[in-house]
Amino acid sequence: MHPRLPRDQTRQRAIFTAESSMIRAIPLFTLGVALLTAAGCSTAGPSGSTMQSAAAQKDYERLSGTWQLTRGVVNGKPVSASVARNTILITDHNTFRFPKASGVGTHPAGTFTVNPTASPKQVDSIAEGGPHTGQLTRGIYEILDADHKRACWGPPDGRRPTGFTSPLGSGWILQYWTKIGPVPSR
Repeated sequence: MHPRLPRDQTRQRAIFTAESSMIRAIPLFTLGVALLTAAGCSTAGPSGSTMQSAAAQKDYERLSGTWQLTRGVVNGKPVSASVARNTILITDHNTFRFPKASGVGTHPAGTFTVNPTASPKQVDSIAEGGPHTGQLTRGIYEILDADHKRACWGPPDGRRPTGFTSPLGSGWILQYWTKIGPVPSR
């Protein structure tokens, strides 16, 4: 048995125990947030399989294809026309890759989830290669029409942009894309 502690010491021990429990819970909370983010707009079906919402599925289909960067701004600085011409993006439902080396993409390849019910629509990507492997990048997107889209990305593990801008010092990447073809066969 523990000797009876004075009231102040008992209160301090309770506060310390609560703080220690909260500190131990932070990694679990972070893991939970990451899993919810990765789940995106998915809901579990009756068999435990994952089915995407109709709105998310529609956006994945509209985003699939080969895209050419037409205009970009990185951290407040416009992307040169020659770099834009050489920046090609291939998206196939929830995967993306840049077939050429590019300084305008968020990562060389990865997966992404969309949330078409947010305003503006939200997109989260996870890098599968490069210096930011495994890191979450938060963004927003808009499908302008069948052949044009725009996106704005925050820095890896940074905050989500709130608008389609890239102010100096923000670390945001603003991109305008034109569809130039379907998803190529591998």
